[in-house]
Amino acid sequence: RRGKQRVKRERGKPVEELFASFDDAPLAAASLAQVHRARLHSGDEVVVKVQRENLRQLFDVDLFNIRLVASLADRLDPQTEALASNWRGVAETSGDVLYREIDFRIEQHAATEFRANFAKDKTIKVPAMYPELCTSRLLTMEYCPGKKITDTEALQREGFDADHLAKTLTTSYLEQICRHGFFHCDPHPGNLAVDDGFPGGRLIYYDFGMMERVEVEVKRGFVDLIFSIYQNMPREACDALETMGVLRKGVDRFSIERIARNMLGSFQSTLASADNKWENEMTPEEKRESRRNRRAQLGQDLFATQAERPFLFPPKFTFVFRAFSTIDGIGKTLTGPRYDLSRISQPYLRELADLRDGSALKSAALELGRRVGWRPQDVAQLVTQPRAVAGVAQTVRKLEEGDLKLRVRTLEVERMIERVELRQRFIGAGVASALLLHISLGATLHRLAARVVQVIAARVAWECWNAWLALKKLTVQQLRFENEDTVYDTM
Repeated sequence: RRGKQRVKRERGKPVEELFASFDDAPLAAASLAQVHRARLHSGDEVVVKVQRENLRQLFDVDLFNIRLVASLADRLDPQTEALASNWRGVAETSGDVLYREIDFRIEQHAATEFRANFAKDKTIKVPAMYPELCTSRLLTMEYCPGKKITDTEALQREGFDADHLAKTLTTSYLEQICRHGFFHCDPHPGNLAVDDGFPGGRLIYYDFGMMERVEVEVKRGFVDLIFSIYQNMPREACDALETMGVLRKGVDRFSIERIARNMLGSFQSTLASADNKWENEMTPEEKRESRRNRRAQLGQDLFATQAERPFLFPPKFTFVFRAFSTIDGIGKTLTGPRYDLSRISQPYLRELADLRDGSALKSAALELGRRVGWRPQDVAQLVTQPRAVAGVAQTVRKLEEGDLKLRVRTLEVERMIERVELRQRFIGAGVASALLLHISLGATLHRLAARVVQVIAARVAWECWNAWLALKKLTVQQLRFENEDTVYDTM
């Protein structure tokens, strides 16, 4: 009855005028809305999504608390693994998505765009919207029944192909990220179903309230990253990470490019031989040995990147990683341990890299030009070569005359200076807090003044504690990258 009352309040007409039939009992219910099955006077079967009341007020309170916790996390997060935290940004992005989710007009337009993106894909079904029966708190869409994607018994009973469904789910999400730039943020099993609209099963997407866009630059950077990975071009891979906003601009890239060169070499060797294993196929002992070998080659470079924290975590990537972890879980539910997200993605990503310039022929021609040196930038470099040589000669002359000074980075000295600074902070703060505490306990000091001094002593002691933790973390990191056994090797 409440559902009918809300429909009448939103549309200003009795439910009987809008629908030929309307089920009182909801077909499904969630925290934001409940869904009722109905039939239009035209005979079309639909479902009506009716929003619950007072959601915005609840969101205001919840998001205030989330932002507060995120601000504290940004201050207290240790920020290891060369990655700078941005919990406040994640909270703000999540808030934007949630507020859009309670405006059903936005969901209607999102569903229409999502349906258009997959209009030519026979393996994907997206419900059609009925705009004339939609408001900001009411959504009417095509009724698309199906079997829940994780109900393996029902899927097997209906004769659906689990491998086909796992591949369809994976490639459809890659299509959203890489080609459309408009993706579903919440592909959990409740928002996915299967019907018999395609041999082996057709995937149905539901609930388009949580959608996000990938900016054109980020999408282009991702395609360039995939291309550079398959072509084994570490410098171009770092350029692509900068374009995506994952790598800070202006940082010292020498160590980062060396790490990228090692990683891409390992990736190429794994592709080249079936005997080589991906890391997720290794035993725990093999993983530890692989990491030790990598640290033996790149220990100093890895330590340098830890100190600078050159990598960023764009807030929108939170939804992407969460979605892929959910998809990985669904894939393993469908096909068991033989599901491998990276292997299923590989042909798609290789095709994407081949088509990054619009067609495989054009990409091949540009790659040939790169290899033989016939690109426009190569020709321009040839033309400007005399000026470049003259510039180098001028620089050498200035060096000889003492007009230029070289700036040399010594990682060992950096480690030593950082350790000395932390020890100074630790000792200085410890001595100062002890001295202040001793003064506060003196008999000549007024009680109120003693309390003030004790508060200051506690603050200085907190600084001493933080310096000790930082010194301990630095020691563990140095041992780790010097290839000594640490707690990381037991993970």
